[in-house]
Amino acid sequence: MEHLNGSDHSTVYHETGSRESANEREKDAFLQTTDQGPTREDVRALAGGLPRVFALVQEFGDHDGDGVAEVVAYGLALPGGEAATVGVTARGFGSWRSADSAAYRLRSDLVWLGEYEG
Repeated sequence: MEHLNGSDHSTVYHETGSRESANEREKDAFLQTTDQGPTREDVRALAGGLPRVFALVQEFGDHDGDGVAEVVAYGLALPGGEAATVGVTARGFGSWRSADSAAYRLRSDLVWLGEYEG
């Protein structure tokens, strides 16, 4: 029976420099599409889409139209579906599975701000 140790395997040659520097070179090459830096399309390609901005609105008072509405948080829905919120009055931060989940958990109406550009 033969004994094999690590030196019996073929040699693997690595490029000079660290893995991080190779990743940085690739990222820099990708982002150098304009002289002004990354474009909107660069960000869309890197992130898999653009984030969407939303507000969470709560209505207080009567259900007959005499109530008062208040924005309780602003949020950002990421291309992968996750969402983050910043409270307006409570000044808290939240991380959610989705914008819909944030609205449900905070007992608020979800209002998308701006146009969707997928």
